[in-house]
Amino acid sequence: MGNDLSPIRHPAPISGGKVDAARAAYITVARQRYTKSTYDIEIDDDPSVGITENGGWVAAWLWVSQEEAGLCEEEAASCCEA
Repeated sequence: MGNDLSPIRHPAPISGGKVDAARAAYITVARQRYTKSTYDIEIDDDPSVGITENGGWVAAWLWVSQEEAGLCEEEAASCCEA
């Protein structure tokens, strides 16, 4: 998995309609690979996309329960019922 942490910017070779095409391609791949995983990952209809020289960052939502976050104890499960 690429972890390109360079500043998010549109490289010079991609401009205008090419940015829109690249953005759509990143969103499509993200949806295909990650929303069908065993984890609860959602991508908005029009997510933010940061394009870098080597790829793109697509904004997504990841579900974390209170229990997974260690905010509930088994004996005090009432905190998870809200």
